Amino acid sequence: MEVVSFFSAKGGTGKTTFNLLFASYLSYICKKRVLMLDFDGPEYNALLTRKRELAVNKDVDEKELYPLEMVNDRSINSVNSLAKRLDALKEHIDYVIMDFGGSFEPTDAVCQMAKAKVLDTVVIPVEMDGMAISSAKSLAKVFQSFGQRTILFFNKVHGKEKPELYEALDEWFAKNDLNISKNRVKMAISLKRDSDSDGMFLRSSICFPKKDIKAINPAIINLFDEVVGYEGQEQRQDAKSGD
Repeated sequence: MEVVSFFSAKGGTGKTTFNLLFASYLSYICKKRVLMLDFDGPEYNALLTRKRELAVNKDVDEKELYPLEMVNDRSINSVNSLAKRLDALKEHIDYVIMDFGGSFEPTDAVCQMAKAKVLDTVVIPVEMDGMAISSAKSLAKVFQSFGQRTILFFNKVHGKEKPELYEALDEWFAKNDLNISKNRVKMAISLKRDSDSDGMFLRSSICFPKKDIKAINPAIINLFDEVVGYEGQEQRQDAKSGD
């Protein structure tokens, strides 16, 4: 069982969007057994997205979807109990996706999970901004110190920046022993919209809109394959109906 979280201590980086899309990709495209945990209270946007989707798509059977659970008790004792519960589930779950709040204080669940070595991979979105880049570097170093695999990737890429700038930053991250993905996700506001005219959500927990993602932001699928370690290998199980 692998425990993965797209996380940033900076707000507005799209961590909930990526966690939802990643969980849906694993479940509906890769046919993995997925559990998603929403720690991000009091809003619980991941869970709210699931509720909105089910309200619009009344023909969807919730029992056929991967479980998406709210974690409202984020005390140290509760998080420790959750870690033990996950250990007991490892024979039945392939991936646990955790969506945390945008804070990185010692009492936050994400810090507790990191210190307890529950997280396997932390994926950190980075924006082309000096402060954001420095913050992402520091955050990745902390996770590395706890033994977590970390992957950083540039998000909200406008395409106006010179490629040489990204290449220089790739080298800078590498010199700091950090893994920066070559998959750069371009700016795509449409990924955040609630639904399209057919009531299907691009940031979805009930399906993975593969055709739309390929058209809007193909780097996302490549990034997900990199996180899982498929990178185009035969293990990737594409849903024929989604091609």
